[in-house]
Amino acid sequence: MSVRVAGPLLRRTLVRHVLLTAVVAVVVSGLLGVGVWRFAEDDAHRTAERVARQLASAVLVPLSERDYERPGGFSRDELVADLAPFLGSGMVERVKVFTVSGDVARIVFSDEQRVEGRSGRLDPDLAARLDRGEVVVQQVPDDPEHAYERSLPGERFEVYFGFRDAGGNDTRLEVYVPVDVGATTRHAVTVLVPLVMAGLVLLALATVPLSISLARRMERDRAEQRAVRNYGLAAAERARRDLAQRLHDGVIPDLAGASLLMEAFRAEGRRSGDEIPWELLDHAHEVVADDVRRLRALLSELVGPGPIADDLAGALQDLVAQLRSGPGRVAEEREPRVSIEVGGVDGLPEGTAVLLHRVAGELLRNAFRHAEAENVRVRVAGGPGETVELSVTDDGVGLDPGRRRRPGHIGLLLVEQVVGDGGGRTVLEGAPGAGTTVTVVLPRRLRAWAGEPAPAAA
Repeated sequence: MSVRVAGPLLRRTLVRHVLLTAVVAVVVSGLLGVGVWRFAEDDAHRTAERVARQLASAVLVPLSERDYERPGGFSRDELVADLAPFLGSGMVERVKVFTVSGDVARIVFSDEQRVEGRSGRLDPDLAARLDRGEVVVQQVPDDPEHAYERSLPGERFEVYFGFRDAGGNDTRLEVYVPVDVGATTRHAVTVLVPLVMAGLVLLALATVPLSISLARRMERDRAEQRAVRNYGLAAAERARRDLAQRLHDGVIPDLAGASLLMEAFRAEGRRSGDEIPWELLDHAHEVVADDVRRLRALLSELVGPGPIADDLAGALQDLVAQLRSGPGRVAEEREPRVSIEVGGVDGLPEGTAVLLHRVAGELLRNAFRHAEAENVRVRVAGGPGETVELSVTDDGVGLDPGRRRRPGHIGLLLVEQVVGDGGGRTVLEGAPGAGTTVTVVLPRRLRAWAGEPAPAAA
């Protein structure tokens, strides 16, 4: 089976390829942005710690030589002078020195003089880490204690160091280091995203042949599946036609010939007066002649209708008659009454009529054999737009969803799949004890239909 990717299929393949590339590009760009932002934040963290360590290595020893709890134990002007090179260069934006007593911290010095003398509770986790000798780096919290720092433009981290002053007091140095995570992220994204997008575009172009090849394979598989499903729905019809051909060419002529020979033998024997059990011979002749008549009737049923579109109502009536008299028929007292309505289907293509006939056959067989219905209504009518609708309604036992897909009962499944292949849809309605309605909606010209009516037996 050869499948070419052209026209609508090619357009759909390329559109899906482009859309998939766009989705991948958006996802990759988002992940890249998040990754760069995380990297920029980690880099800012490391930068703040490095700058704070540089300042601490220069001023921590002089700071520890002062007693911050003793009145007059340090000169504020001297501390400002020691820190001026770092503050003036922009390496740091603020410096605080505070003493700790229990869980209370009191600011004893800051380049922002308005905060000196303020006290507050020291976070226990921060206090424990500083007591262990760690250098703690964290973002400046948004709280009233940091109102002056939050009012400064840009972003910053605060870095803590622990030490003891000349009086043996627990003292902490807090340094505010400016960072710019946003600018770093934007710069990295501006550089990386075009490179990544160019790589994705090249990859998309390189994989277009692969997408077309996969589309060909998928279309070939779908065509094979459609053919298999159509064969499943039409297999019984083809088997009946083959049987009709065999009956027509072999069995019926042989039986008819045997009947003629028996009749000739009976006539000749009676003229000659031979003693023959004439009653048995007459009975055998009647049996053979009756079998020939029944086989000819069965042959007419097996051959089936000719062109269906010209008389769809008649073909459906013949279908009901076959179900009433054919193999596997239900008991006469259990046969439902069937009404058929056909209208608005003038000019229906033969392929659509054949599919409607086959679908109606499957649905009627279900109604006769499983529904235990008293009445069945078959309706075929033109639908909205260029569609045609078939509905089969019964007043039987109704729909049992738990039994809908029982092994061995695949007629409805085949109907749904073959109707879907033709571009239509199947709607199943019903409830236990309330009957069932199956509605099939098909385009007047089927989207895909592999089955054509088989030639009638000679």
